[in-house]
Amino acid sequence: MAGSCATFEVLIKIRRASQLSNANPEGGAMTNSQSMKKVNLFILGVQKAGTTALAEFISAHPDVCLVKGKEAHVFDDPDYHRSADKAGYAQKKYDARLSHYNGEKYLCDATPITLLHPRFIAECVSYNPDAKFLVMLRDPVARAYSHYQMSKRRGLEELSPLRAFLTEPWRMKNWKEALPYAPFEHAYRDFSYLLRGCYKRQLAALYDAVPANQVLLHKQEDLIRQHHEVMAKTFSFLALPQENIAPKQVFEGDYKESIPWAAQTYARLYFLFHGEHY
Repeated sequence: MAGSCATFEVLIKIRRASQLSNANPEGGAMTNSQSMKKVNLFILGVQKAGTTALAEFISAHPDVCLVKGKEAHVFDDPDYHRSADKAGYAQKKYDARLSHYNGEKYLCDATPITLLHPRFIAECVSYNPDAKFLVMLRDPVARAYSHYQMSKRRGLEELSPLRAFLTEPWRMKNWKEALPYAPFEHAYRDFSYLLRGCYKRQLAALYDAVPANQVLLHKQEDLIRQHHEVMAKTFSFLALPQENIAPKQVFEGDYKESIPWAAQTYARLYFLFHGEHY
């Protein structure tokens, strides 16, 4: 009898240990399938190009689970880059945002800064080399001005559009080396108006990391004007059953005014010089 009791106590301890190991960071038990499944769909960018709208439309499909808050900010997290266990850090951070996961085929993270830095892309692909990657693009001049207006509204920008564009190279000095370790609130994120519109460099890094058949590009204007066609193409790319997702205005920016002529002309020349042909 004593031996049986001892065995029973050991089994109870093992069960409790298992429950603790599967607990998610927000509280509550997480099943093995939830804790082990990796995010396998990424909307990599670009910022101010409709990633929020695309994420919302995609997440309306019953086979897609979007991380809470849309953006998990895993591979651009400075603590991730300092971590000795990057895979563990990434999964823990994802598990904290996926307590609502219910067996969907795709787990989606839509963090648009991921495309900006080649190291962010490399870490993302290393985390899940078999994932699918969606990219939203927008006219780079319009994107830059929309980004500028966002920073202005948040009280971060004091310069005029033209001066902000002209001084960006100084503000972004050493960004490639420093950005992975820079805090979330930093000039590299807030003032990278033109840098983020250099799509050729960013897409080259992505295509160097993954085969082209794992990447699908969209333009913001196509999502607006040809909503159903874009969604059908997306679901086909993901090998998902077609779902009729109604178009709607997901986010209305503050950005009604036209970009000043001088800033627009400088931005156009900047992208022309860098070989960007949107």
